[in-house]
Amino acid sequence: MPEKNITVLVVDDAADTRDSIRRLLGLSIGMQVVGEAEHGEDAIKKVDQLHPNIVLMDINMPGMDGITATEKICAAHPQTVVIVISVQGEMEYLRKAMIAGAKDYLVKPFGADELVDCIHKTWERESQRRSNIVGMPGIGAAEKRPGKVISIFGPKGGVGKTTLAVNLGAVLASERKLRTCLVDLSLQFGDACVLLSLVPRRTISDLVSESTIDKETILPYLLNHPCGIKVLPAPLSPEYAEYITPEHVSRIMSTLREMFDYVIVDMPASFQDVALAALDAADRIVMVGNMDMASLKNMKLSLEVMKRLSYSTDKVFIIVNRAGYDYGIKFKDLETALGRPVNFFIQTDDITAVTSTNRGMPFVLDQSDSKLSRRIFDLVDEHIEPKAREKEEAVGLWRRRKAK
Repeated sequence: MPEKNITVLVVDDAADTRDSIRRLLGLSIGMQVVGEAEHGEDAIKKVDQLHPNIVLMDINMPGMDGITATEKICAAHPQTVVIVISVQGEMEYLRKAMIAGAKDYLVKPFGADELVDCIHKTWERESQRRSNIVGMPGIGAAEKRPGKVISIFGPKGGVGKTTLAVNLGAVLASERKLRTCLVDLSLQFGDACVLLSLVPRRTISDLVSESTIDKETILPYLLNHPCGIKVLPAPLSPEYAEYITPEHVSRIMSTLREMFDYVIVDMPASFQDVALAALDAADRIVMVGNMDMASLKNMKLSLEVMKRLSYSTDKVFIIVNRAGYDYGIKFKDLETALGRPVNFFIQTDDITAVTSTNRGMPFVLDQSDSKLSRRIFDLVDEHIEPKAREKEEAVGLWRRRKAK
């Protein structure tokens, strides 16, 4: 329970609705309605003046609608949390509102308990999420962390996300000799163990049933691969996914960070709370997409959502997989559509990738001379774990002496 009142701005074009919400919240301890607005423009002005913790935003209003107002408020006031209010049949508008930055929703009609519970849970969840965010300016900047978390995120299925996660982890573990853990957070249909030819008996869904999550309890749940990488498997059956909570994920990430040099997280294609916990904890989010319109659309939407989540541009690293000139989309046009440069391209090599999957062996290990493997090595050398600086400086010194 917060120590001070949660301040609320009520936005609805119906005066009766505003009055009803004010009365409902007036009966609740820890809530304070600080203002009302009857349309989007008015809501933006009131947020500028009052800086409320929560905005209850109706979607359909005259003038500026709730979706546009939500987008503008979230962009200008990232610390203010918007909860949209909808009626049955407005699910498409609701989806757009969530993309615009809303953090939760209520469906009319709702009672006092549902309203208060939604506000409390949303505010507490967002407060906790922000306190856990890694990579934001000014948050934990002075604290040196023992390990790095890299979340591999693909906003569309079939883009090569798991293949990248497995091979990236294999390079870090086998070639760089770094302590590396792969977490399969695709909780319903995780495939990391398939690509590594591992057969799990205990998984993350079993781990979260432990009374505590620490180094000692996690170790027995990690599978060992011959290349040196350790794997925390996804649940054996999709229905077990519901047992994992955002709090579990945050604790697991924090603990693994203390145990390993790198924690590679194979993410689900969603922005649900469990996924957000892993994205928040990441030092870097590697977003993977292909050169097709569906993938491009989802990448652009995901970038917009990540901006609303206050992730810095440096935190999000974009990879276009299966890149080539034969898809009818130019690289320059792709970057223009995304609104930012693509950080890394991986060329098409389906034979190597499929052969690797069928063998259950990362291609960087048994097909290390393939062009696909070389690109993964380049990714590690150039962007993930650059070669030791002393060697580069030594080469530079030798060249300077030779020049004399």
